[in-house]
Amino acid sequence: MPPLADTLHRARHGAWIEIHTDRLLRNLSAIRSLQRPGTHVLAVIKANAYGHGLTGIAEILAPYVDYLGVSSVREVFELKEGKIQTPLFLMARLLPEEMPQVLLDGVTLSLSSWEEASTLNDASLAAGRRAKVHIKIDTGMGRLGIPFGEALKTVKKIAQLPALELEGLFTHFPSAEAEDGFTRNQVADFSLLMQALEMEGLRFHFRHAANSAGSVQIKTPALNMIRPGLMLYGAYPDPSLHSSVSVAPVMSLKARLISVKRIREGQSVGYGRTFTAACPTTIGLLPVGYSLGFPVRASGQASVLYQGERVPLVGRVSMDYLAVDLGNRNAHVGDEVTLIGQELNQEITVEDLAAWAGTIPYEILTGLSPEIPRLFF
Repeated sequence: MPPLADTLHRARHGAWIEIHTDRLLRNLSAIRSLQRPGTHVLAVIKANAYGHGLTGIAEILAPYVDYLGVSSVREVFELKEGKIQTPLFLMARLLPEEMPQVLLDGVTLSLSSWEEASTLNDASLAAGRRAKVHIKIDTGMGRLGIPFGEALKTVKKIAQLPALELEGLFTHFPSAEAEDGFTRNQVADFSLLMQALEMEGLRFHFRHAANSAGSVQIKTPALNMIRPGLMLYGAYPDPSLHSSVSVAPVMSLKARLISVKRIREGQSVGYGRTFTAACPTTIGLLPVGYSLGFPVRASGQASVLYQGERVPLVGRVSMDYLAVDLGNRNAHVGDEVTLIGQELNQEITVEDLAAWAGTIPYEILTGLSPEIPRLFF
């Protein structure tokens, strides 16, 4: 966005998100550098690209990846309307009435059961099309997927359906960041299944399982595609992964002060009167609350950055506002505040905010309202 347009855009909004596209591509490169030569990439951009803006992130990643992973019919339509040419992988299990809607060029579907495969085959035959699919195997996640013990028989049966093109086979790691042997057992089971299927003449162009943690922890020739998500955006699913790869936060969440008020000792701020000033201080108000995705559970815990210094959030997070204690600083309406991101030598990460709220980075990022403008740099 040109500088003048950027300035005008910010002037109309009290809060906005900045997306650093160079960091996104560097994160992708860092993750890719750890893979075996020839490894394919399915970039997961579901849930509004983890809160970063679906179409904008898709446009940046599209030239550099083999697939873009989404989780709803709505996301497929949004990307198709945005003229995204990179193939889309729809990971969700669909209801029968949804299947005809996504029988589109450049859309690959996930199958988790014989019943689902049979229904999709019927829908494809009725539409005069052939659906490209990846079959999901449950090797331990315990959610979607054909149970491992039934997989050989079921996949062979699905392979007989005339309107399905079996392009991929995949599974899902529930705890790839842990060193407890569970993930390696999943890989072993998945490898055995592929060998058995190959003996039956069934080979799959794409074999994948590795999420962000798996992408840096698991090395095996059985898999030839990775599915990075959270770490693409510069956050870590587990602190133990910091030593495995260096990624940088792609998002900054910022806002402008809309009110600056001096309060006296003993005066309270916000619902429930959970904060009472111990001495005269300056309170700044930001137009961000839980309606935009800032977690109410961070009340009394979180900090923000003002002029490169941490200042505490005080009182209870409300629907539309946050209050911060600016002490004796000479603050003004319109001054910029960073809620997630870096200022000078200080930084507040999404992991910090998640810890203050007692949750995980995924919830913080995906909970940020689409109403907040995303500015791409």
